[in-house]
Amino acid sequence: MKIGIISDTHNDVEMVKKAIEEFKSRSVDLIIHAGDLTSPKILELFKGLPARFVLGNCDLDAEAINARAEELGLGCVDTRCELTIGGKKVLVFHGNDIPFFREAVGSGKFDYIIKGHTHTFENYVSHKTRIINPGSVYREDERTISVLDTDTDRVEKIKIDIE
Repeated sequence: MKIGIISDTHNDVEMVKKAIEEFKSRSVDLIIHAGDLTSPKILELFKGLPARFVLGNCDLDAEAINARAEELGLGCVDTRCELTIGGKKVLVFHGNDIPFFREAVGSGKFDYIIKGHTHTFENYVSHKTRIINPGSVYREDERTISVLDTDTDRVEKIKIDIE
């Protein structure tokens, strides 16, 4: 199964549109957003797509984001989300709760932990858990997203063209 991973979009509509086009061109089965949407308007871009979201530290109007996500039929808008995807256990959270992150990695409960927050791409294995941070499409010199293939355990880092 192919999972498109994005985080820290901070209302950058044009970059999110580009990211979604990259995901579509790679035929992803699901899109996961690891937080910092910043407002409900970003959710509109995911309408009709298989997508799940978690809230980040900049998602201050969680109530409005949750309400709009529900209206659009988008799921898992909370600070943390546990999913089973392609037979693999996946934890999604924004990444700003370091003690929780350490506990989750050490638990051995998850095949994958998807997070954001730092705006920096990460892809490594710790305690048999692959940790993935797609980076950010917002105000960075290198704007990135990722695609995880759970069948091959391969993570592709995708650079989004700023222009």
